[in-house]
Amino acid sequence: MTWFLLFIPLQALYFETNNILFYSFIYASNHLNFFSRKILCRVLDATSKEPIIYATVMLKKIERGTHADLNGGFEIPTKYKSNGIIKISSIGYLSKEIKLSQLNSNNINIIYLSTANNQLNEVVIKTSKKKKRKLLGIQIVKRAIENILDNYPTEPHSYIGYYRDYQQPVGDSYQKNRQSKVAIKYLNVHEAIIESFDAGFDSDKLKDNKNQSLLYNYKINTKFIRDSTLTIPYDNKSKKYSESVYITPLGGNELNLLNLTNTIRNYDKMSFSYSNVFQKDVVKNHKFRLKNIVFSDSIPLYEITFSSILEKTSFEYSAYGSIYISKQDFSIYKLNYNLYYRNKKNPQYAVTIEYTPKKDKMYLNYITFNNFFEATNGNYFKIDKTFFNSKQKTFKIYFNRSVSLTSIDKRNFKIYYKNKRLKVTAISPFEGSLRIFNVFINDKSIAEINFENEKNNPRYTSFFQFDITKLKDLSGHEIDERASIKMNQYREFFVQETFENKTATQQNMFIDKNAPLSRAKITKLQLEHDYWSNTPLKSSKN
Repeated sequence: MTWFLLFIPLQALYFETNNILFYSFIYASNHLNFFSRKILCRVLDATSKEPIIYATVMLKKIERGTHADLNGGFEIPTKYKSNGIIKISSIGYLSKEIKLSQLNSNNINIIYLSTANNQLNEVVIKTSKKKKRKLLGIQIVKRAIENILDNYPTEPHSYIGYYRDYQQPVGDSYQKNRQSKVAIKYLNVHEAIIESFDAGFDSDKLKDNKNQSLLYNYKINTKFIRDSTLTIPYDNKSKKYSESVYITPLGGNELNLLNLTNTIRNYDKMSFSYSNVFQKDVVKNHKFRLKNIVFSDSIPLYEITFSSILEKTSFEYSAYGSIYISKQDFSIYKLNYNLYYRNKKNPQYAVTIEYTPKKDKMYLNYITFNNFFEATNGNYFKIDKTFFNSKQKTFKIYFNRSVSLTSIDKRNFKIYYKNKRLKVTAISPFEGSLRIFNVFINDKSIAEINFENEKNNPRYTSFFQFDITKLKDLSGHEIDERASIKMNQYREFFVQETFENKTATQQNMFIDKNAPLSRAKITKLQLEHDYWSNTPLKSSKN
């Protein structure tokens, strides 16, 4: 059983966005065997020479394609070289068409895209009195949410695409654990070709029986390390966990988990923390700023950046991201959401969702979800719980182990209220216990807390942060010091072909939503054309 991750306030996952380098091999034939030959390409920004991540690459005429990876790399089967034409596009760039016959089959072809003429023109709306006023970012987002059922398909449709999930070690802890002399880039790489049937945006993506998926190919990539100890369910305490995260089995597999994070598709359902129910929560939990006008081909898009309202996400967490909305019909083209903990450089989790127009509706282009986790025994020295006593002007802090009194230094006890540090005057054991301590606060800090005004606020406790350092238990272990293996977990789905007005046929080969993909039955792909993948390799090529 694979477990879902349930994101609720004060609960989140780590994610680290390193520059991951991908290269690929290709599925071929109706049975999805691998091609031995392919055309290798990289798409870069013409000015910065940086990779254009997830750029869309479509084969014209057949309207089927792939996406660039995080290194800008993509591959096209050589069978299309003689008469194939690819169109490469990405939001904010001028699209480019290239004849495959012009590309080299023996070397990596570097393709440059130029930025479009992006600029922030005056954005106005007309009132009933024919006066013009500036349209704010929050107004644009509200309009986009109101128009979801108009801009996205409510009719049945399906996507065939490439799914992958894999893990990437953070730092060298995993390399040391395996006593490897070389750096370990990726492990537990799973790949699949999947067709996802969707009954429409007015249906429940996860629960509706009409919303099913077929597995056309599934591969555990044996070129990479397989470590079953890192694929076990999250238990939150002893083997695999993310700090301050509650993860519960909701009855779903890794594909369902990815679908769950599509907050645009599930606009009226719970998705992930602080986006919550997109329809009603994203606006009230965030501040928005209209940054620019960018283009997707010739379509102007509002580029709107956002950040979380700290009173909503708590002062320990902050969310940042961007959303791209059509200036013509207010359809959402792209959403990037990143949640951070205590000003860390890398987000705890990140979701990127992109939709693309086909005729008069928006269809999924790709979705990626990434999070951080740790695998360890969970038995380390830490704070167990805290209480505030306004009359005694103290915090009572409970530790899970007995504390070494010689390691106590009030300078290392940092307590914050709404990001403002409170002054600690003294620390003493509670009734002689070495696990419970009273931490005394001065009068000025008590006035800052203003307990009488805040005590009935249900979010009051979330305004406090505790940062205790250099404290040791009786065995000499420092607080929050834990030997663990740190990992990034990636789950991604890249659409290669969209089918309008397509309904799932009644048969018994659908993927069981309650079981891992590895247990799903394979359906023979009865289609004329091929689908292919981008697979991370152990080393990059320039």
